[in-house]
Amino acid sequence: MDAMKKIRSALPLAILLGGTMAAPLAQALEIDERLTLRILKTSDTRKTVLINRGTEDGLAEGNHAKFFVSEGIVARAVCVKVSPARSVWAVYRLVNADAIVQDTVMTLKIAAPVKISQDDTRMVVQEDVPTQVANADVAALGIPLADGAQDLPPGQPAAINEADLAALKEEGPGHLRDRNWEIWSALHISSLSSKTDSGLSGNYSGGSVQTHLTFAGEYHSENDRDWWSRFSPFGFVNLSRTGVLAHQGSKQDDAVTEFGGGLNLHPWARSYVINEFIPFLTVSLAMGSAQSTYEPGAEDVGGAAQEARGSSSSYSLGAGFKFQTQRGWGARAVLDYYNRGEKLKNDVTGVSWTRTVAGPRLWVGLGYRF
Repeated sequence: MDAMKKIRSALPLAILLGGTMAAPLAQALEIDERLTLRILKTSDTRKTVLINRGTEDGLAEGNHAKFFVSEGIVARAVCVKVSPARSVWAVYRLVNADAIVQDTVMTLKIAAPVKISQDDTRMVVQEDVPTQVANADVAALGIPLADGAQDLPPGQPAAINEADLAALKEEGPGHLRDRNWEIWSALHISSLSSKTDSGLSGNYSGGSVQTHLTFAGEYHSENDRDWWSRFSPFGFVNLSRTGVLAHQGSKQDDAVTEFGGGLNLHPWARSYVINEFIPFLTVSLAMGSAQSTYEPGAEDVGGAAQEARGSSSSYSLGAGFKFQTQRGWGARAVLDYYNRGEKLKNDVTGVSWTRTVAGPRLWVGLGYRF
């Protein structure tokens, strides 16, 4: 009797545990069942995709599926990694690669493992690449099948690049590919007052001013399949002013305004990745105007100020790195070699001067992509 009581008391718990363990199996999707999904992230090649559906939706590793948009089928893939709310899919047939982009909503239809002909002449549909696709009836396209062909060898659809998997972390969307424009600036402002005092030559006062301000706009290509997508052109305006008071009271104030353009190269990491340091190389050219003013002090008491105006041209070569977040905010640091030549003329004396400013610079800036 005691044994029967123990069995009866344990029966509800066994039923509960059995139901809990069987629930995922009962929810597994069958062939031809459909599921609406959102693409959270893709690899550069669009061959690896992270979606917002997982075991809670009946998906399991090894599932094969067709991916649809309103125009028709866009890809066929196999599930290679799954969690309760997300899953990673390896795409082994691309019909419309441009539809495989972040935040796209589409339909998944569970399908049987595909049979693909080993004869290239029978491959009716060529694999698409992420470019601008010509106007075509993608609904009429499909997965090329061949009667009697063998199934894909085990593991072949799942043979995806480790870098692709590394790019699809579980934190969700992770790139700024669709934000092509970036504005950034570098700023240094110092506005101090200076005084100098001599019992013999008098007292003088002035400023100790340093202002370096750069505003720039940069363009990043969205189509990362082209070789030139690693380059990002930018245009900028640079405002620079320096004012000092010498110990004998003389003052010098220099101002330069430059307009230019340049090119950044990202050879080791794409410029749209987030939450990691992106190294890049940079080059720029600029032209503008320059002005230099000199006021004498104790060495020429009462002397007239002299001013020279002219043009400037500059270039810079350097390297740096930047870091950006999912929201588009970012920071950068650059170490470069800067060379600026100025051609100045004193309108009073008629004397022309050539001045060269050159050397290394280390500067930092903030930016935003939109």
